[in-house]
Amino acid sequence: MTELMRYLRGAYRIAWKDVVGDLRRRATLSSMIFFAVSVLVVFQMAFEPTRQEALRLLPGLLWITVLFTSLVGLGRVFQAEEEDGALEGLLLSPMPRGVLFLGKWWGNLLLTLLVELCLVPLMLVLFNVDAWMRLHLVFGVLLLGTLGLTALGVLLAAMTQTARSRETLLALLLLPLVAPLLVAGVQATGAVLGSHGPDATPWVRLLLVFDGVYLVMAPWAFGWLVEE
Repeated sequence: MTELMRYLRGAYRIAWKDVVGDLRRRATLSSMIFFAVSVLVVFQMAFEPTRQEALRLLPGLLWITVLFTSLVGLGRVFQAEEEDGALEGLLLSPMPRGVLFLGKWWGNLLLTLLVELCLVPLMLVLFNVDAWMRLHLVFGVLLLGTLGLTALGVLLAAMTQTARSRETLLALLLLPLVAPLLVAGVQATGAVLGSHGPDATPWVRLLLVFDGVYLVMAPWAFGWLVEE
């Protein structure tokens, strides 16, 4: 138990460093929020849907915005270490590689969730959708989907960090692998909002399966990737 607490404390410190450092630099979080708001405004001006059409389109538009906004944050997961030359120091530390992954994942997950907290209410206002009483259910589905999305994204960010066109490569690798999770997220969100069928339970279960697979696979694969 003492060893476990020591590892969790190490992951917490890495995540805290990333989040506090980003808030001070106003780099990743501000870029993600600006990108998300820009996408929403473009969608609203392009479609100009009625209230009924907006309710039907909202799940897909929400998850598209979350996906591409998360790519902005995932492309900068290891930016601070690269600028300071600190990545090798972290890898040489005695802690397991999974602890480093856990800290990076926690940091990116928190930033993504902060963006989503701003994104969903703004989306309801822009598209004039009255779903405030179901907002907690939408956030619950988003949380489940974001857990798996960010876990897989951080793993692929580690894989592509030394590539010349890493942002493009990251997107090309992430989009096909995360597509089933996005489908489940869209369907579950639509069911919660009442536009894609009455029952969200099968899709929520599918999200839990993807989360379990990605969260078990990612720490092990991360350790193998950084050692290579």
